[in-house]
Amino acid sequence: MANIIQQRKLDKAFGHLDVDRNGYVEAQDLTALGVRLLANFGVGYEDPRARKIADGFSTFWVALAAALDADGDERLSPQEYRDGMLAGFGGPDDAFDRHFRPGALAVLELADTDGDGYLGPEEFATMQNAFGTTREESDFAFGRLDLDGDGRLSLDELIVAVREFYVGGDENAVGTWFFGRV
Repeated sequence: MANIIQQRKLDKAFGHLDVDRNGYVEAQDLTALGVRLLANFGVGYEDPRARKIADGFSTFWVALAAALDADGDERLSPQEYRDGMLAGFGGPDDAFDRHFRPGALAVLELADTDGDGYLGPEEFATMQNAFGTTREESDFAFGRLDLDGDGRLSLDELIVAVREFYVGGDENAVGTWFFGRV
């Protein structure tokens, strides 16, 4: 059973994934999120990074639907998402790394516009904007994640933070703030 902080994070994550705001997460929501990310970074569909986004999100959707779609209707309600997310991705096996990490890493690599292995505040904010995060919340998140205050976040640090956000229950974990206040 999820604790309060996990429930709030999962509800926030559901809101990010329900791109068309119809109350369900469906395959087309992930496609729309991918299109929004590519547009935010000015990347065309022929770019290899677009294929990585599409492949990563497809892998994620297949795993998400298999693990969480309790009624088999090919869409996830907020309750299905919340009830199944930790069981499907937060367990001791490597489900997060197998199914979620490829899409998350593709997004982070897309956001790393200069290819230096780090996201600066502008790259981070552009990525966050695709998920519907305001600039104020993005700046807050960046400040919480930038532990050493050097003005950049490594992709390795960010992938750990993404995992903490989606499946972690520790209110004090750095990743809790990945998308701003929860």
